[in-house]
Amino acid sequence: MSDTRAARDRRALILIFVSAFLAAQWHWAFGALGLWVLVLGQFERRGILDKWNATRVLGGLLMLRSNRGQETIEKVAKPRAFWRLYGEVSMWTCFFVMIFIVLFLLLSFGSALIYGVPKSDAPASQLIVLPGINPIIPFWWPAIAFVGALVIHEFAHALQARAHGMRVRSVGLLMLGPFPAGAFVEPEFEELTKAPRRERARLFAAAPATNMYAGLLSWLLICLLASQFSVINPGVHANGIIEDTAAADSGLQPWEIITHFDGNPVSTAGEMTEQLDAHSAGDTVNLTVLSHPNENQLRTERVISVTLSSKWDYLKSQNMTDSEIESMGIDEDDAFLGVSGMSSGSSGIDRLVGPMAWETNQPLYMDALGVAVQPFVLIGIPIGFEGQIMTPQEMEFIEADGWLGDILGTTVLMAIITLLFWFIWWNFGLGLANLIPIIPFDGGHLMKDFLGVVVGGIHRFTRHPHALKTELTVSKISSFSSLFLFMGLLLIIIAQQL
Repeated sequence: MSDTRAARDRRALILIFVSAFLAAQWHWAFGALGLWVLVLGQFERRGILDKWNATRVLGGLLMLRSNRGQETIEKVAKPRAFWRLYGEVSMWTCFFVMIFIVLFLLLSFGSALIYGVPKSDAPASQLIVLPGINPIIPFWWPAIAFVGALVIHEFAHALQARAHGMRVRSVGLLMLGPFPAGAFVEPEFEELTKAPRRERARLFAAAPATNMYAGLLSWLLICLLASQFSVINPGVHANGIIEDTAAADSGLQPWEIITHFDGNPVSTAGEMTEQLDAHSAGDTVNLTVLSHPNENQLRTERVISVTLSSKWDYLKSQNMTDSEIESMGIDEDDAFLGVSGMSSGSSGIDRLVGPMAWETNQPLYMDALGVAVQPFVLIGIPIGFEGQIMTPQEMEFIEADGWLGDILGTTVLMAIITLLFWFIWWNFGLGLANLIPIIPFDGGHLMKDFLGVVVGGIHRFTRHPHALKTELTVSKISSFSSLFLFMGLLLIIIAQQL
């Protein structure tokens, strides 16, 4: 007993030292996590967790069980044929998504080995994907959306369990301190392990697929709500002004609105480009500009004169060769204004809507590709905009104008879009992360069952096929592949911080 207590005390001291070091070097949350693990250990030893019907898992996660919601799950799962079909569709959805995830991971590992991993300037706190702690994730809207995404994830697991006749022992939350870090559904373990592989695969696939379906539905809702906004002052703006160019010399400022080009109205970046293409280097043009809003939120109109420079000369100053410039279809007479990020006033909301806001009619395959890529665009938005869905300037360019906007107003309508955005962000994030083929993620279990089918088929052609031999082979392959993928991801993350 004394040896056990001594070993426990040594582990506690090591944990205190490591968490204190990480807290001092990176973020205070690591210290809080260490304290949380120590408290959970004490609760576990004193039998408090047993009284709460709770369990400590992976050292620092608290599994809180409850039998509430069982009746709701039973009622919703009654059309079992429908939910079995839903599970089948979910299984194939996850299968195709996992192919792209595996290819992406392998390409990332290969690129890291060949070209190395560029150092990231992002703070280490970005590794803690929790609202209010991660610098790109605010608290309230993401926290509400996170809980909602967790609930539908586990609810989907529960529905599939009941649709295939498996009992649900309990449901509950995984807590990391005061924060919900996950949710869970506990089917009867023996029933789950003895279930046919296809039924088990439906159960594991339903949750991440439901997250992705919910994210897609929420994005369509944002597209509908976006139609309730209009641009207050139609025109274009530049995110940046290049130094020592015509735009900088004229006094044009970033985020000022250009409404007319030589008296011709311009409301999109495409129209601005057409006006520039109609002029040559050395031409002098007049731009009608609306200034930044003053303290009364009013803009002042002015007309500025700009003598356009040569795009050829600018690219030469950026150390591009003549052949490189010619390959871009640029000659010495092409006009250059000297701005970057030219966009319309609806750019912020258009970024959320994605392919639904494209100006020109695109081929069907381009629209389909845009829809497929849009989740990744949405996930990256908070990274580029410091945790916001659009810049404050882009917010100032638009107002609610449709029938729903007249009822709710700009502030309420934008709050709904913000909540929907974070619901999309968490749902796609949870869905894609859970499909990484690493156990204990859903993708790891799906991969294991898929390997069971493949290895079992191969073993049928051997002299002594046996189910236990298949299971042993599958376990070894899935364990090795999970460890390989996990170590690869961990090494890339660590290398970015070195």
